[in-house]
Amino acid sequence: MLLTSTTTIAGLLPLLFEKSLQAQILIPLVIGTSFGLMASTILVLLVIPCMYMILGNLGIVEKIRDSGGNQFT
Repeated sequence: MLLTSTTTIAGLLPLLFEKSLQAQILIPLVIGTSFGLMASTILVLLVIPCMYMILGNLGIVEKIRDSGGNQFT
């Protein structure tokens, strides 16, 4: 996931620094896509696993698992 996000962001960088009139229309789209991809990558790789660790330490994950909250196992 990290490699895919990095290559997509790197591929959009030349368009971000383009000065032509046609590229000026696309620059806001490139900015939104790049920063959204960076934010989602950080969330998926760092924040969500940390939240699972915190919930596991508080015992909330076990309570949900014991009450039958996981329908797929």
